[in-house]
Amino acid sequence: MSADYEAVFARYDTDGDGRLTAHEVTSAIAGMFPAAEVNDLSGIVKALFDQYDVDQDGLLSVTEFVPLAQNLPELGS
Repeated sequence: MSADYEAVFARYDTDGDGRLTAHEVTSAIAGMFPAAEVNDLSGIVKALFDQYDVDQDGLLSVTEFVPLAQNLPELGS
């Protein structure tokens, strides 16, 4: 696993527990868009968790985050 992705993950993991919550992912995605463009990200975040939360625990581990960041380069930068 790339140290770059781990560093990005750590930046988004604001509580430092080693897992990303839906709130942390929402904040990360919201940070990529001007506030005027962001209305409701809940559908997008749900779709991302449906696809990348492999163990379906409602959280993204770093190993679940890497494929997401690879497929959404804006998130991985």
